Amino acid sequence: MMYNTIVLQGYIPSVISSLESLYDSLEESGNLFCLVSSEYDIMGNVTYDFLDVAKAADKKGYKYINTIICVNPEGKDINFNDNVFYLVWFAKDLSKQFFTKDPIRESHIWEKVEWGKRAKNYNPKGKDPGNVWIPTEDDGAAHITKHILLSVEDIILRILATTLSGKGDSAFLLCENRQLYQNVSDPRLTKQLISNSSTPITSLNCVKSLEESRTGIKSRLIFGSSEDMSAVTGGSVDAVITSPPYWDLKDYFKKGQIGQEPYEEYLRRMNAVWQNCYRVLKKTGTLWININIRRQKKELVLIPWDFVRQCKSLGFYYKGIVIWHKSSGIPTGDKNLVDRHEYVLVFSKSAQMHIDKKRMASFSDYKNEVMNGGALWNINRKAGSVGKHFIHPAIYPNELVQRIVQVTTLPNQVILDPFLGSGTSLIAAEKEGRRCIGYEFNEGFKELINSRIRAELSKDPFSDTIYEPTLFD
Repeated sequence: MMYNTIVLQGYIPSVISSLESLYDSLEESGNLFCLVSSEYDIMGNVTYDFLDVAKAADKKGYKYINTIICVNPEGKDINFNDNVFYLVWFAKDLSKQFFTKDPIRESHIWEKVEWGKRAKNYNPKGKDPGNVWIPTEDDGAAHITKHILLSVEDIILRILATTLSGKGDSAFLLCENRQLYQNVSDPRLTKQLISNSSTPITSLNCVKSLEESRTGIKSRLIFGSSEDMSAVTGGSVDAVITSPPYWDLKDYFKKGQIGQEPYEEYLRRMNAVWQNCYRVLKKTGTLWININIRRQKKELVLIPWDFVRQCKSLGFYYKGIVIWHKSSGIPTGDKNLVDRHEYVLVFSKSAQMHIDKKRMASFSDYKNEVMNGGALWNINRKAGSVGKHFIHPAIYPNELVQRIVQVTTLPNQVILDPFLGSGTSLIAAEKEGRRCIGYEFNEGFKELINSRIRAELSKDPFSDTIYEPTLFD
């Protein structure tokens, strides 16, 4: 029998096996959805996640469309509360795929507040749905009053509403309730829930006040490639936080930059960066990488999957993903959803991750307590460039970095960003009473960084920030 829509839910090796066996059963116009959550071993290391599903489906011949984020109310409290469902979406043939957004549109709450000057963005059918499925209620005056939790059944009904034409279409649903296995590569082993583990997860005890920690702060910016960070002493950094350049996407205006070369060369150069990060981190250190999946000429470029493999091969432990949920997003065509999230890959240098779980559980971004305190962070950023006087084409928000700084470091400790760009990590670190080492390949960003330091930190950058490759210890 042939199906127009296939929905798979279960533990990831089973989902991968099913998607491979069902390939010939999907209509040419059909859609495949895999609803999964990250899986962990007894030490809190990721064994499988949605990236493995995307890689396997792509290898089989499915065409990647998007990954939709939903809330999992039964989150796994491992290194942090992982309360995310990943709905990984593929088509059989992009040119024949059937999909309609209309059944899941919500009413505009911004029509009179925002859309008045941008009428071209207003659709009378409702606002363009995004790839984070958290419906809202509002007070009629552009104020969200409630974030709605979707059940698994609600998610499946949304899938069917958007992918079945009502002309005799058929769907195949394979859902299974599952538990984590101590060794998920062999489901015959004895079941053992991570929540029953006696393995301790260390929480940081942040006791120093911000005012105390500001004494003697001196951050450093080094202009040069982070492929060579020999100016930084090994084992001297407490956390690496970065948003590296995407491959073949943004031009940062300098010859020799990472991201404009062939993909294999891009990965080779990025591997050198991660190798340097591993060397400079303390044993208790962590690595946080903000990155997303790309499609180029309708083909999948699975950058996060490649970064995970690189970092694990260097000795890092893969601890999970934090979702950066952006209410503003990038518009798409009729057969896709607005891009409203990015991934933050989380690694530790030691098997046991050092993180302030209590602080992380305190983050509250939604008008629904079930959604708060987990791996979903709703943080907006300014659209477009940082200003007409500067050349940097992208910027991520201070708050995203500040949260990571808060949960992974203590006052006066050291943050490193191998791709400092407009200076966000430096500013966020100093706001939190930490020091920052920033590498930036393009010295043309110096004026922009200086301007932000003056405006956001009320500091003279030339007295507080050193712009030369001096040994940092």
